[in-house]
Amino acid sequence: MALISGVISNLLSLGATWFRRHLVPALSDEVESHQIETELKGFMRMLEQIKSTLYDAETREIRDLSVKLWLTELKRVAYDAEDVLDEYRYEVLRAQVEARDASSPDSRKRKLIRVPDGMLHQIRQIRSKFSEIVKARITLRLTEEDGPWHCNSDQQIPPTTHLVVDSDIIGREMEKKDLIDVLSSANHDGKIISVVTIVGTGGIGKTTLAKLVYNDQRYQQKFDKFVWVCVSQDFNVQRLTREVLESITGESCGLTNLSALQERMKEEISNKRVFLVLDDVWNENRILWELFQAPFKSASLMNTLVTTRNEPVARIMQTVPTFYISYMSEEQSWQLFQHYAFGEATQNMSLNFVEIGKQIMKKCGLLPLAIKSIASLLRHEPKEESWREILESELWESGASNALQISYARLPTYLKPCFLYCSMFPRDYCYNAEKLVKLWISQGYVQTNGLKNAEKIGLKYAKQLSQRSFFQGQYILDERMENFMFTLHDMIHDLAQFNSGHACYSIEGAMVPKFPAKLYHLSVNRWVKPEETPPPCKFATLRSLIIIGNWVNSLSAFDFSKAQNLRTLRLRLGHADLESHFSFANLKHLRHLSIGDGYSKRLPECICSLYNLQYLDLKDCSMIELPECIGNLVSLEELTIEDCSDLEVLPVSLCQLKALRNLNLKSLFGLKELPPDIGNLVSLEKLISFRCQKLRVLPVSLCQLKFLQELNVECSKLEKLPPDMGNLTNLQLLYISSENISSLPPSLNKIIRIPTELRMELGCRRIGWLKDFVDLEGKLELLKLCHVGCLEDVHCANLASMHNLQHLTLSWTDDDFDCEYYEEKEVRLSINSDGAASCEFDHCSLMDMLQPHPNLKELKICSYGSLTFPDWFGNPTICRSLETITLYGCKSITFLPLGRLEKLKHLHISKCSSLQFIEEQSLPLALEQIKIDDCESLIAVTGIRRLKSLVKFHIADCRNLHWLDFCGDTVVSRCPKVREYRPIFELLYYDYSCLHQDIDYKEWL
Repeated sequence: MALISGVISNLLSLGATWFRRHLVPALSDEVESHQIETELKGFMRMLEQIKSTLYDAETREIRDLSVKLWLTELKRVAYDAEDVLDEYRYEVLRAQVEARDASSPDSRKRKLIRVPDGMLHQIRQIRSKFSEIVKARITLRLTEEDGPWHCNSDQQIPPTTHLVVDSDIIGREMEKKDLIDVLSSANHDGKIISVVTIVGTGGIGKTTLAKLVYNDQRYQQKFDKFVWVCVSQDFNVQRLTREVLESITGESCGLTNLSALQERMKEEISNKRVFLVLDDVWNENRILWELFQAPFKSASLMNTLVTTRNEPVARIMQTVPTFYISYMSEEQSWQLFQHYAFGEATQNMSLNFVEIGKQIMKKCGLLPLAIKSIASLLRHEPKEESWREILESELWESGASNALQISYARLPTYLKPCFLYCSMFPRDYCYNAEKLVKLWISQGYVQTNGLKNAEKIGLKYAKQLSQRSFFQGQYILDERMENFMFTLHDMIHDLAQFNSGHACYSIEGAMVPKFPAKLYHLSVNRWVKPEETPPPCKFATLRSLIIIGNWVNSLSAFDFSKAQNLRTLRLRLGHADLESHFSFANLKHLRHLSIGDGYSKRLPECICSLYNLQYLDLKDCSMIELPECIGNLVSLEELTIEDCSDLEVLPVSLCQLKALRNLNLKSLFGLKELPPDIGNLVSLEKLISFRCQKLRVLPVSLCQLKFLQELNVECSKLEKLPPDMGNLTNLQLLYISSENISSLPPSLNKIIRIPTELRMELGCRRIGWLKDFVDLEGKLELLKLCHVGCLEDVHCANLASMHNLQHLTLSWTDDDFDCEYYEEKEVRLSINSDGAASCEFDHCSLMDMLQPHPNLKELKICSYGSLTFPDWFGNPTICRSLETITLYGCKSITFLPLGRLEKLKHLHISKCSSLQFIEEQSLPLALEQIKIDDCESLIAVTGIRRLKSLVKFHIADCRNLHWLDFCGDTVVSRCPKVREYRPIFELLYYDYSCLHQDIDYKEWL
């Protein structure tokens, strides 16, 4: 029911700001206007009272039917209120458009609108319903607590203990060994205090693994004292200190003062070796953690093992390293299932029970806690029919989500509706965070609190959900989260669906849909028969309809005329005609419209009357023109037109979209020009013109876009940029890629000389004109260096004169992540400015000409193809200021000449497939962070222990890695052959037959 919290917050935002500022003053009837304002004020006060009790209600609804019914009624009335207020917002916007388009100058003055029939009556009705809900709140004794971390005492997890039961051992033997190895290596540099954190989703087995380590007899021999403390959500330093002290002494402690407790603690652990387990930690307050561990310095050795679901916990504890626990294999899961479901009778179970049991086990998603819960239930069900009923029902969800429910309950209130919304998509769906955030915004779930950029706030929401193990990240390509792809584990998906009250639904698979009583969000993932569609009454409540894939035959089955309350609509049309299937005129509340794969030649004009529309996405359509009245979309903030190759001209009225912030034009191969008055888009922050091959010039008025932050133009025929580009003083990213541009406007120096975060990305055949921009600050990215035609031109660029440049990227491909195409070890180019044959040169020769100024702090090299680097790379004089180096896709390099760079702090190496050894002489002593991934030939990384400043060392996906120093915050992932680096005399006896035969190991040793 947390979806309602997003609706309530959205209503409060509408009532407190937009309506009182725009609607009430615009009403023509002053008496009724005053009455409406009075009703709105009372309405807002009631909403505040209800919102303050939502958290308590949501934590009680699972076990209290009356509270659940109260929330159901609240949701229904809140949605009704949102629809009513939204409809009148629509009327105000419509009046504004009509006033703007009026021909008489007098009629263009601010137009007072008539109070719509029944508005006051409807608001009073809604207020009356809310009044009844407020009274019921008092009857139910719902407390006014809106803290995101509060948790009722009767819902807390029972405290854990260190005692091990037989089933704990199943499937965790290898992880136990690995964890003990990590714990043992954490103190190798003589550190007194070390912290290792086990991070994983709820119910995955973190506590079980910690128990196994805690009770390992060989590991226990290393310590004098052993302490197990279940922390849970309350990180009370005084309580925890007392519990640790009492566990060490074996007697009750009467001390209550924290200082006295810590003094006693110091005495008890002085010169002793202590192993401490802190189970189920949620604290993200670094000050509390530092206060708690203050007495530990008196110990001769203090190893702390922490279990948590949240990565931020590991960071504030300065974990060295983090241990990520994996899901069990199917074989291990089946062993665990058998133990709980069959017990000693495993060998005597019929094949039918075994077959059903394996299917149920798979439904548990390899999550140990879920398997235990379901198997324990089945042990008391002796009939095969009962097992089949459980297999085919959703009863298992509540048992599976008991452990996860606590994680959900502790989510901040603003994250809950965003998380639950994900359950409308099918299982195993791969989410794009940037696109999902826009859907959240269209539903009013992202609370901006007066800030302008809702997308950035929404991306922070996604990051927080990822950190709390609700999202399983597939890859993150930048810190802005804009390329964050993730999935939901099946158990997490079920958790979201359960807590949404099944208000989110997905039509998928072969089963006949069973729609919930109230359907608000629906996705369609297969062809749908008419009898499988929701009835008209359920269409009336729909807020989201998303058709995933090209299910064109399904469209005729839906009665879209009833879906008048939609906020989000995403369609893939195929051969269906847009106008024959849809009546967009009724969708007054629509915020997000995405249309793709269509054969319609024109966009229906009725779409231009969607005055509330914020996002319009047209992709892979056959349309040849857009409606001239598209300028009526006065709320439109983002317009994306992609792969519409027949579109040649954009409507002039597009320049009337005063709210437009993002304009994305991608692969419009027929587009010849942009509207000349594009400078009238006064709110525009991002303009992307990507693969518009016929576009030769940009309008002069573009230079009037004073809020423009990103200009991304990749048009092969573009000849020049407007002369007054220097007026774009807020520009942060300038990406230009064209075969024909021979220079940039000199006025750009006006921006360059202003301290700014300007990032220039250039993909041009000629770059010699860079000599005119010696004052460039911020970032310069030279892309597509594989197309550069002349070394003399490169030499003229004279990067060595750019004394203010801080960040430089040299890439031989279109972007940082497209190096697979360039797999040759030496790519030779033979292109000059005319496209004719020219002299050949290798990457090393080209890079030699791109020597930067010694003030450069960050260098990134992508898809470099030569075996060696030029002499300046690694030179302690030329690279004296370098603090960060990234090598990506440099497939031929075998040696890193970096050992003499005294200021180098950050090193990232990725996809360097020929690199076999990273040795001591390659690693400068100042390094603080090292990240290595996907280097398939890498065998050994040595010399790490001598890096006294190193605090973080991550290595992943190096399948041939054998030897590795463990130091600092070490995280090792998917390196199956890795073992800790051993002294040289041990390596002499190692069997080298498992390694590549061409290596001279004696020389290396």
